[in-house]
Amino acid sequence: MRDVLLVAIGGSLGALTRWGVGLAAAHLFGRGFPWGTLLVNVSGSFVMGIAMRMLLDLESQPPEALPPAIQTQLALWHKGVALGFLGALTTFSTFSGDTLRELQAGQPSLALANIAANVLLSLAAVWCGFVMLRGLE
Repeated sequence: MRDVLLVAIGGSLGALTRWGVGLAAAHLFGRGFPWGTLLVNVSGSFVMGIAMRMLLDLESQPPEALPPAIQTQLALWHKGVALGFLGALTTFSTFSGDTLRELQAGQPSLALANIAANVLLSLAAVWCGFVMLRGLE
């Protein structure tokens, strides 16, 4: 139940942050370019890098070597920040983290396949949804 609450609270805060950044960016820079999306994608990916490094460092320790406070912090960063907050702020951060993990694992072809599949299939899906509804008018 604690994990569910961490993801839910983090997700709520991430969604509100995304909305706020979008409004602020439109106000500051205008609507000619999706600055808000760019800001949340880049900043979310940066924070994902921090979370990944922290999680890898903590998870490399044997569980019995981690005091309960550190185990709680690990759950907070994994469930609350990485999955909840960053997942709602931008799935691009998760996509970036997944791609980096493939590169670090020595799998550049999988990393490139992930990039191509996500970008091309997502663009195709948004186009299909747009065309489908236009056809129903």
